[in-house]
Amino acid sequence: MEWKQIKQLAEKYWKADTTVEEEIELKKQMISSDDLSTDPQEVEYFKALEQFSSIKLSDDFDDQFFAKINDELPVKKLFEKKWLQLAASVLLVIGVVGGMGFHSYKEKQLARQQEAREAFEIAKSALFMVSEKMNRGSQYTLDGLSKFEETHQKIKIQNYNN
Repeated sequence: MEWKQIKQLAEKYWKADTTVEEEIELKKQMISSDDLSTDPQEVEYFKALEQFSSIKLSDDFDDQFFAKINDELPVKKLFEKKWLQLAASVLLVIGVVGGMGFHSYKEKQLARQQEAREAFEIAKSALFMVSEKMNRGSQYTLDGLSKFEETHQKIKIQNYNN
């Protein structure tokens, strides 16, 4: 493969436009290339990539890893220390007391809302009663005014006739 084709393929590789087959061919060409026209950093990159892909973990790697961790780090129980137990107890008491206080606050708020509703209903019924009485009173007033008007008209007619 010519160096121009390799360069075009490398540009395509860095733009992430290559296929798997093109990447394999590019890696082969870069690793085996002794051409001075290719970028030495790219050549080093592909050689390092090849080395990393050849590294394999042993089958018992997980077992060895966890055995080493378990040997080096002794497992300490969280509640072995007295101050931690005390802190947990204090937090528990604060949580219970705070929860009870919040519950009490909510009950007081609900009681206040209920009292406000009851007061509203009482005021509403009182205002309806006053409105009804005023409507009846205005009817009496209108009846009285009409009688007054009739009497006034009679007096005017008598004064006019005299």
